[in-house]
Amino acid sequence: MREFAIDRPDATESPYTVDAGHFQLETDLFKTEHLKSGGATTINNSYGITNIKLGITNSLDIQFVVSPLEVLTINNGTFKMKTSKFGGLTLRAKQNLWGNDGGQFALSVLPFVTIPTQNGDKLSGGIVIPFAVSFNGWGLGAQAEADASKSGAANMYYVSFLVSATLSYSLFENFDFFIEAVLSKDNELKAYQYFLNGGFQFAVAPSIHIDTGIYYGIKSVSATTYFLGLSFRL
Repeated sequence: MREFAIDRPDATESPYTVDAGHFQLETDLFKTEHLKSGGATTINNSYGITNIKLGITNSLDIQFVVSPLEVLTINNGTFKMKTSKFGGLTLRAKQNLWGNDGGQFALSVLPFVTIPTQNGDKLSGGIVIPFAVSFNGWGLGAQAEADASKSGAANMYYVSFLVSATLSYSLFENFDFFIEAVLSKDNELKAYQYFLNGGFQFAVAPSIHIDTGIYYGIKSVSATTYFLGLSFRL
């Protein structure tokens, strides 16, 4: 099999696919998003978000992203509201265009669709184009993403955009770190968000990795996220 490659822990997707006939699971064991805005503190805790991948061919895999439980807490100092729900289901397919089986460069295309699971949810989707280059222990990744989602208020779809770049390095044989910059534009709100991310990944075994890190929202309207994850291949 190819070297173990995963889409986490950074926000930039990997261009590499799972070997044909094999399963791969990439899980946020725990993720918490914190946002302070307008005098209120919002905390969104997610448990067990899992990307289940199946290799179909040597260059194509299909993916099912399931978020079984999200707990949202809002506290403005006067009142506190807490709700929980099933987080959602996203179907994805990644087609590698080149670089899956060797070379310094790799490119893929990854369309996805998010299925409505709650009352009021709308069908949404988009496409991601990830790219990667490796050299002397360093890894550079980048992606461009376009998402289409429907606004309940305007009853129309808006297309939002995201670009990111990530840099990783193997500090030791089984221990890597990454730093990442992310820029997104929400065309419904006509607002930009900026994130500076970083974290670590440890290979417990060749096909078992654990990771942790932070996505830091630079603007006051951007949440800061902390996470702990586990990935393995069968």
